[in-house]
Amino acid sequence: MSATAMVQDCGPGPTISVAGGSTLLPTLKRPSQIALHRAAAAPASRSMVLPDGRLLGYDDVGPADGVPILFFHGFGSSRVVRYPDDDVAASLGIHLVAPDRPGIGYSTPRPNRRLVDWPSDVMRLADACGIDRFGVLAWSGGGPYALATAWAMPDRVTAVGLVSAAAPLSGVRNATYLYPMHRVASRAGGYAPWTIRLAVWRWARRQRSDPQRRLEEAIESMVEADQQILADPRMRAVMIANTAEMQRQGGRGLYDEALIMVRRWGFPLDQVRVPVRLWHGEADVTVPVDMGHYLARALPRCDAIFYPGEGHHLVYDRWSEILATLRDLTAGR
Repeated sequence: MSATAMVQDCGPGPTISVAGGSTLLPTLKRPSQIALHRAAAAPASRSMVLPDGRLLGYDDVGPADGVPILFFHGFGSSRVVRYPDDDVAASLGIHLVAPDRPGIGYSTPRPNRRLVDWPSDVMRLADACGIDRFGVLAWSGGGPYALATAWAMPDRVTAVGLVSAAAPLSGVRNATYLYPMHRVASRAGGYAPWTIRLAVWRWARRQRSDPQRRLEEAIESMVEADQQILADPRMRAVMIANTAEMQRQGGRGLYDEALIMVRRWGFPLDQVRVPVRLWHGEADVTVPVDMGHYLARALPRCDAIFYPGEGHHLVYDRWSEILATLRDLTAGR
């Protein structure tokens, strides 16, 4: 790990998942301007101090000399939503880094942030971890962030993996893949953002009130494939843990995430030149499979696989397969 950022270990934290060119990046401070230290806490969880004073939290697992892959969590979740056994990534020779986005988990909020602001945080995280070039794996609402990072940093992102990834909710003409609620949310994001904040606040309060009950209710409404995956006690433990973790910094992070999801992304998909591999379940009702088909058409270098009968949580059932594929793409094998 380099001395380009202040790094500290964080305490243990807590998933409930909902659906959910070029750019100017700020100049990094010289290593001498930013200190590096570690404090006692959970072995995998850390935070770094960014040049503007914000904290960026992340989990760092697997061999330091492994193939580097960054995992981007979905909307309404945090860094902990990855597969619960990190030995899987380690056994594949993968150095896995899973950051929290601003306002989520151990990452402090970034007021009025945009989707295209995220790559600058990723750049600093990669530098702090001593990573030059890397792959990005994103699930659900993490997909837009992965594509923004690939667009802004084509010299450092070698490959992108999208699993059950969301397509734009705004700015696409004749977007037939949208649910009616997506259209309503998109309009609200432009003209009445307070309604988005109210909806997110109500949803988050319900999650806090009785996480176990809310998880059981959510599972009951899922397709059979997702119910089978979440029957695993380890998966349920991850989901319950995340219920608190996604709100560790309060509700601002979820509100900002929601606004970003319903607004224009700020970059053209046809200018994402990095190779993309896409996995999507045809039975996904959280992020409809038509979104996956749209991304497969819109991205110039995308290979897509669609699975009949599989749902939104296929990332867990196919974790080893997905990681191995992205590892080989990242390493140029």
